[in-house]
Amino acid sequence: MQQFGANGRQKGLLSAPVPQAATRPSRLSVIAHFVVVGALCLSFVSGVALWYGETTAPEGPPPWLHGWRVLHGSLNPLLCAIFGYLCAQHIRYGWALRANWVSGLVMEILFLGLIVTGLVSYYAGAEAFRNTCLWLHRLAGAGLPAALLAHWLAGRRWVKKILNSSCN
Repeated sequence: MQQFGANGRQKGLLSAPVPQAATRPSRLSVIAHFVVVGALCLSFVSGVALWYGETTAPEGPPPWLHGWRVLHGSLNPLLCAIFGYLCAQHIRYGWALRANWVSGLVMEILFLGLIVTGLVSYYAGAEAFRNTCLWLHRLAGAGLPAALLAHWLAGRRWVKKILNSSCN
């Protein structure tokens, strides 16, 4: 059931009026965009390099693989911090605004899945369980760029919808 305020505008879940699209509290700053997208891109590129190096070298890992593994693993604390920031800021406000929450939920499930499967694949003792986690990690990592693009496009669509409804 939708709620409307005295001014006729739709209210969010926290009973606050839906803010203008340009001033919405869920909007990431330019610096936050740079950090989030930059860290995710570095993690994706290093993950692809690891996947390539581990699957195409039958005689053993190539010498360059170690550097990519160190980069990929050292991004984990930053990515965990970004996940926490997104949960506390971006997601909380987006959920209250009911703005593209489906694509955001998919993004966060993939993001959390990557964190968990990455840790488990590193620390798991049983080889079969480790390999299962590794493949789940690779699949989630391959899906994250598409989910990020879908979330960004959904956000753009939501902003246009809000702007069009406020003009009428």
